[in-house]
Amino acid sequence: MEKIRFSCKGMLSANQAESLMSKLAYSIEGIRSCEWNSEMMEVVIEPVSLESYGEIAATVEAMIAEERGIRTLGSRTIKQTPVRSDILERGFDDGREATLQQAYATDGSVKRDDAVKLIGLLDQLFEVMAVRRGAALRRYPSMIGLDTLEKCGYIRSFPQNLYMVSEFSHQYDTLRQVKTAVDPAALARQSKHALAPAVCFHCYAELSGQVLDGPVRLTAMGNCFRHEAEWRVGNHRLTEFSMREVVFVGDSDFVEEERGWWMQEIWSLFVELDLHGSLTTANDPFYFSEDALKIQHQKMASMKYELLVETPAGSTFSIASFNHMGDSLCKPFNVNGPAGLPWSSGCVAFGIDRWAFALLAEYGAWDEWPSIVKDRFQGRALASVMQV
Repeated sequence: MEKIRFSCKGMLSANQAESLMSKLAYSIEGIRSCEWNSEMMEVVIEPVSLESYGEIAATVEAMIAEERGIRTLGSRTIKQTPVRSDILERGFDDGREATLQQAYATDGSVKRDDAVKLIGLLDQLFEVMAVRRGAALRRYPSMIGLDTLEKCGYIRSFPQNLYMVSEFSHQYDTLRQVKTAVDPAALARQSKHALAPAVCFHCYAELSGQVLDGPVRLTAMGNCFRHEAEWRVGNHRLTEFSMREVVFVGDSDFVEEERGWWMQEIWSLFVELDLHGSLTTANDPFYFSEDALKIQHQKMASMKYELLVETPAGSTFSIASFNHMGDSLCKPFNVNGPAGLPWSSGCVAFGIDRWAFALLAEYGAWDEWPSIVKDRFQGRALASVMQV
């Protein structure tokens, strides 16, 4: 199918183009790909059918016009490993591609053998680190109440990510119709739940309405769900993935100190495992242009950092985030400190599947890992357990 090109030359800055592309992927259906040509300053889209050209063009042009009116700040890098020189030479020619194909189904829906082993080891490592910092263990459901997401402001800020849960009503006539209906789904109604897009929101629901005598740390691992465009799913980008989070609540100084400890500790682990990448300022994926000021505030105040990993094939993606939310979540959930005022909170989130994918992309099958890296990994895990 012929690709459609939309020139942004002279209209958007590099930062604005990056912001545009992060939204376009969620704004157009009926396409096979949506890419940015930085050399030509073009949006390049491959549609399933040219019949949808008019709709695609109208959407892209409207979103380009929106971005032109938004001041977009770039990310600031605070830590970075040396630039890797093996990307073009190495690629996946040495068998790593075969390892990834063995470890993952094409769409990421199945993890096998080494991937499963690594996911378990990585989560154990992060869990033990959290417990050593004084975090209490939690396990939460995969579903979360819409009322909780509404308090978080998630539904109205990130609708592109949500999977809503439907249900059949417990009524005799409806259930009898399901048995013979041509389209049973048409008889379903929206439930009071969605699939959880993150683990941390459960923590605030649990602490809701409490006056805390001192700082609190909680940690939980759960399955999270985010609605991705079908053509993007696979490798490190999944619609269902494992996330380990550590949430900490206290005064602002405590939250910043806790976040700083995690950033330093995880960066040290990253370097010990000889992974490549950077620690940079970031922002949450707000969808609407009306939220541009929130994005600017997050970056200017360094409210969010992301750990980005770069694989031998040259792909770059986030494997952890470090967040300081101020009182933006404690306030709506009425989580207060001893003085009766809303406390601050922060969290660290680990994409466990992405860590595993990054390590397999870097080193191949577990049995083929360099002994020094394997020893560091296992030594870290053992040291963490011994220090609890």
